Amino acid sequence: MGLFRKLRKIFSIIFENESEQKGDDFERYVVDLFDDKNFSIVQWTTDMARKHSRFVESDCGPDLVLRHRRTNEIFCVECKFRSKLFKGKLQWSSPKQLGRYRTFANDNLVPVFVVIGLGGKARKPNRMFCIPLEEAKYPALSPELCEKFERSPKKNFFWKKGTLK
Repeated sequence: MGLFRKLRKIFSIIFENESEQKGDDFERYVVDLFDDKNFSIVQWTTDMARKHSRFVESDCGPDLVLRHRRTNEIFCVECKFRSKLFKGKLQWSSPKQLGRYRTFANDNLVPVFVVIGLGGKARKPNRMFCIPLEEAKYPALSPELCEKFERSPKKNFFWKKGTLK
């Protein structure tokens, strides 16, 4: 293997690890916005496939399954952090991922929300959006669609009539 290929592989690994760390940091940030007295965490995906070479089916679902304590309603959250727009769009998933989230929502009859942090740092995003999966129809979303679901990245989440805000 030539020097250039070795360096490219090393940089690829570094970038992947940095990207995974940002994702983990943003997930923790989002979880901290769910007040423990109002929400319980039913399940938190651990992304075991990162640690093993085997495919792990449970990694295909959303990051979080939560329960609103007062109503006992269950819902899911997929967390995504992006530093910036790509070609004028908010690229939040791959087509395959989007398909898996839709299948999960339909199979489990549970609402799924995509919480996206944009800009700043994963532990302190400049902007945040909470988009119902049925509105996130494409892997790349227009800024206009995202703005309809913008929320303060500093405020706790609340649940009202089946909607996460």
